[in-house]
Amino acid sequence: MGDRAFVISIDSLEDCDIPVLLEKKNFKRLLKDYSSYSNLECPYPTYTYPCHATILTGRWPKDHEIYHNEPFDPERTKTRWFWWSSDMKCENAIEVAHNNGLKVASVTWPVTAGAKGDWVIPEIWPERGEDPDTVFIPYSSEDVIDIYKRHKESLFAFSNPFYPDVFATLCTVDIIKEKKPDLFFLHLSALDTLRHMEGTEIEKVGEAIDFLDKRIGEILDAIEESGTMEDYTFFILGDHGQINIEKEFGINRVLKDMGYITDNKEWKIMAHPSSFSAEMHINDISEEEAYKALKEIQNKYPDAISEIITKEEAESIHHLSGPFSFVLESKGGIIFSSSLSSPVFSGSKARSTHGYMPYRGPKPPFIVSGKRGEKNKRYIGGRLIDEIPTILSIFNLKIEESEGEVLQGLLTHPQDKDL
Repeated sequence: MGDRAFVISIDSLEDCDIPVLLEKKNFKRLLKDYSSYSNLECPYPTYTYPCHATILTGRWPKDHEIYHNEPFDPERTKTRWFWWSSDMKCENAIEVAHNNGLKVASVTWPVTAGAKGDWVIPEIWPERGEDPDTVFIPYSSEDVIDIYKRHKESLFAFSNPFYPDVFATLCTVDIIKEKKPDLFFLHLSALDTLRHMEGTEIEKVGEAIDFLDKRIGEILDAIEESGTMEDYTFFILGDHGQINIEKEFGINRVLKDMGYITDNKEWKIMAHPSSFSAEMHINDISEEEAYKALKEIQNKYPDAISEIITKEEAESIHHLSGPFSFVLESKGGIIFSSSLSSPVFSGSKARSTHGYMPYRGPKPPFIVSGKRGEKNKRYIGGRLIDEIPTILSIFNLKIEESEGEVLQGLLTHPQDKDL
């Protein structure tokens, strides 16, 4: 029997969720005798795409260059996010493992469209009203298009807020049964979706946890049916936590009122918010003048802006770089709005969100169970960049440029085998 690894990212999974998961039938199966690290350090900002790129590469955003969920677009004419694997500017685990002879699958993992794995179905969305074939078929692996086509109708079940995970699970089950991959990456977003809708409190997200428990059951049943359960080590992780929202601060509205934005085509300073943070872009203005303007805003609205971070500080202290000149961090439960017409302060449609300094808010866990997992060990610390070195150590593989380290105490000794 060989070694297989299954990586399940449960978006917005927090340390405090684990006791609730253990009450559920299928999570109890998955997490039997688990070991874990808690309070993991996330990248800045704690947004889904920077976090998942960090997990997949073992590098910080300054290196993989996924600095936000979506590229800055002042004219707001594009709907694309950082979907493509080529957007990451360093090696990623899917391609490293594939190039070293492992059979690799990935389903709805961010920043993987076009990744060179064996069976990759990315997280990507068509334009409104467009056939999903236009994005899924060109950027999924050829050998998994038939599985995508079997289940693409589930992508139209918009009345179910968890429909992306229905699609992802259906595809995952078929890949397990038909392909039997060595390494599997799966991203599930239901918990994140419901926290945005209802708030951070665990009692408000029971519907999502029950939904996910059923999906986990379907996946475990497929693994049992495939006859590979004894081969698998499971890695269950989160990417970030969430913080409840009190109100929105219209940073671009303030800049417009000050004359720094005329419209989406004429501007000198513009915010690209990531909720509790905002990356500030400048155009035809000096950094000195822009800083003075931002400082003026901070002085006028001290309850909204706690920090003004230069791009040099962002890179040296927070491992973040991008095409911006400054980063703003908010205070308390205030998030930044990108709207040019909203009030300076307004309510928010979402109840909670993420996208803030790594020291703020709840933290995600990193959990190991199954074949090579140590039994019932608990540790505090670690970083998201340490997760992929730990996962790949199962196969005696590593990403040469990774800054992360193998987290000790989670795994029994990997097989003595060169790939």
